[in-house]
Amino acid sequence: MTDRDVPTGTYRLQLHAGFTFRDAADQVPYLAELGVSHVYLSPALQAAPGSSHGYDVVDPGRLNEELGGDEAFAALADACRQHDLRLVLDIVPNHVGLVSPHNPWWWDVLRHGPDSQYADHFDIRWEHRGDGPPQVLVPHLGQPLEVELADAGDLRLVHAGGEASADGEASAGDPEAGYRVVYHEHAWPVRPGSLAELELDPTDVQATLAAFEADRGRLFSLLLGQHYRLAHWRRANTELNYRRFFDITTLGGIRVEEPHVFDAAHRRVLDLVDDGIVTGLRIDHPDGLYDPTGYFQQLRDAAPDAWIVVEKILEADEPLRTDWPVDGTTGYEFANDVLGLFVEPNAAGVLDDLYEQVVARDGIESPAYDGIVREAKHRVLDRLLVAEFRGLCRAFIDLARQAGVVADEDELSAALRAVVVAFPVYRTYVRAELAAVDDLDRHYVHEAVARARARHPELEEALDLLIELLLLDQVGVGATDFVMRFQQLTGPAMAKGVEDTVFYRYLRFVGVNEVGGDPAHLGTDPAVFHERNRRRQRTWPASMLSTSTHDTKRSEDVRARLAALSELPYLWVRTVEEWFALTARHVGERGPSALHGYLTLQTLLGTWPITADRTVEYLRKAAREGKQYTDWIDQDARYEADLEAYVRAVLADDEVLTALERLVDTLRRAGRLTSLSQTLLKLTSPGVPDVYQGCEVWDLSLVDPDNRRPVDFDGRRQLLKELQADDHPVELLARMDEGAPKLWVTHRALRLRARMPEAFGPGGTYEPLHAEGLRAGHVVAFVRGGRVATVAPRLTVGLGGRFEDWDWRGTSLQLPAGTWRCELSGQVVPGDRPVALAEILTAFPVALLVRDEDA
Repeated sequence: MTDRDVPTGTYRLQLHAGFTFRDAADQVPYLAELGVSHVYLSPALQAAPGSSHGYDVVDPGRLNEELGGDEAFAALADACRQHDLRLVLDIVPNHVGLVSPHNPWWWDVLRHGPDSQYADHFDIRWEHRGDGPPQVLVPHLGQPLEVELADAGDLRLVHAGGEASADGEASAGDPEAGYRVVYHEHAWPVRPGSLAELELDPTDVQATLAAFEADRGRLFSLLLGQHYRLAHWRRANTELNYRRFFDITTLGGIRVEEPHVFDAAHRRVLDLVDDGIVTGLRIDHPDGLYDPTGYFQQLRDAAPDAWIVVEKILEADEPLRTDWPVDGTTGYEFANDVLGLFVEPNAAGVLDDLYEQVVARDGIESPAYDGIVREAKHRVLDRLLVAEFRGLCRAFIDLARQAGVVADEDELSAALRAVVVAFPVYRTYVRAELAAVDDLDRHYVHEAVARARARHPELEEALDLLIELLLLDQVGVGATDFVMRFQQLTGPAMAKGVEDTVFYRYLRFVGVNEVGGDPAHLGTDPAVFHERNRRRQRTWPASMLSTSTHDTKRSEDVRARLAALSELPYLWVRTVEEWFALTARHVGERGPSALHGYLTLQTLLGTWPITADRTVEYLRKAAREGKQYTDWIDQDARYEADLEAYVRAVLADDEVLTALERLVDTLRRAGRLTSLSQTLLKLTSPGVPDVYQGCEVWDLSLVDPDNRRPVDFDGRRQLLKELQADDHPVELLARMDEGAPKLWVTHRALRLRARMPEAFGPGGTYEPLHAEGLRAGHVVAFVRGGRVATVAPRLTVGLGGRFEDWDWRGTSLQLPAGTWRCELSGQVVPGDRPVALAEILTAFPVALLVRDEDA
């Protein structure tokens, strides 16, 4: 790795109209005092109007006006420079928001079709119907087109007056440019000449509009002559002819593999990098790209000194590709590894039995996790990614005929489907145009085909051809395109099938249902955690470390509290039995199912106290994502009404709440102590730690949009100021409810990283420390750069109640030679001899020790 501006710590801010660049600037002094080196911003380019997240960029050439535009961003940049901070930007190279008329590229494509200067910016497979012009599907109608045309008013032709159209053409220069078809908040342009083809004079606006008002059939004729085909939204999944982000039709894939498209999509961002205020980039969803490896090479050439991390979701034991010129991932794998340290693996048997009993209440058996994954992926291909799979299947059939394969079309389709479903990772990175196949690509393709073959031995011929094509051992017209499109399909199938279905369907122990995780597996052995830390120090020492993000299903503190539950499996069994007995009276005619009752209990335990509104919103989303009793496409209003009524009744039932709060009281302290250890491990492990907004104190949030609620920065700023009044506040633990201990750990560790970057950075070292004694398995410890030691207890329920009462049973830890001083408590600990953990942790639940000469 070259000498880049690698952050010592980042702080993620979620920007939107209610929290703008100027609001971010107001927090810069606090973030500098907290100890981060970089402010990490959600997407900041011009997004769709009212966007709450920014991932629907409509104009990558300018900063978001709703966030304050260039002027407000300059104020943020000035504030950062004044406090010696820099910025990390989250950028979205895979797609743009197809919000017409706000996206000038899309508007031009809709108006001019394949002749548009931006036509090759998108992945469109133009559709030719009869004698009409080539068309792209626009599935934004609430009803079929013929119904909308029969209803007067919603779908109509209007004229924009003297305004310039979205593609920059003035009405005066082109008399048809000012016309547009509007429908609620949507607007679409009119193809040049299409009004004249209907024998209308576009310069006579009033007469033209009156003609359309008098005859709705004329509007139908006009639409037949456009470069877009308006359709009911339900037709998108089966008929779409452009690449999109997963199943979201308003996010269209762009072709950054083309140099001019790359330039257009990155020009404004790279200007900010050249300016020096942006020194880091977070790359959203690279797995959607045609050629991720080529893209990263383009980006590195354009920003040679930037710190670049990528949102790559790695499956178990999947390595990040070493030929990518990036600095690492965004840290999902670390979040799963570190949480696993606090999950008791021996609880698996009890939790399995309990889960079988829960789903049996719904009259179903508890299938194996792998079976649930297969079923969910099949459903995604059947319901959501139908158009994408059909197009790929047609290409496979054509290649099979070229190769002389005699398998029928059903067999070829079944083979392709079986391999997509069996794929063990998000995707491979074969570069077909360069005939480049990595050994890892070969491994994953062989694994997927072997799985498919085991379940479908009758598909041998089709599977043989498929493996040859995917590994470039079979050529044919269209083979390159087939391979690259296949790789762009397996990721969405995995994401929508597993992350967005299975994680809301397989609810044995939801604390581990996290992005990149394996819910069928419980716990991380400390030896495995150490080895992965060592590997990261060797290969990706500047990779990001995360525990909460805008995409996590539950915040770090919710997961920490639930993790403590794994140490009390038999208490959990009794609690679940009591829960069903107490809440049965609130179950309606349609639901909720026992499965969702079980999810409700786990959700309340992890987030209590939580409002009924937040709980209802989350459970409604969870039920739709799970797609068993209701879903986003076909909502069961009666089921959802019963689910909401159940939640509100439960949270108004004193008897239920008494039982709930009794268990929460049992878990709360252990969850907080787990959170302190988890936080310290993140802040001191190899990599660059990120703090998600607000998570420097306790944060009990659920999946978005819950995790984008406003943050009380004033309260956090004041609390930090009070803690700083005393270097080692003796009353820190007395302010546990405020989150003071977590804020203190975060502040002191970030400050230490800034003060001693050589101990934590790419040139540092990582050495595990091993305790001796009966409770040696209850602590994780290591030394960074020979100068900083971390001591983090784990599975703390097994140690006793309050940390002051922990029973270490004589377990000790030996630090390297020297005298060590704790950054958190001021306690002095001698090195080069065993010291009782009860002594090391006598003043504070975790220890961050610095050799005295460095303290």
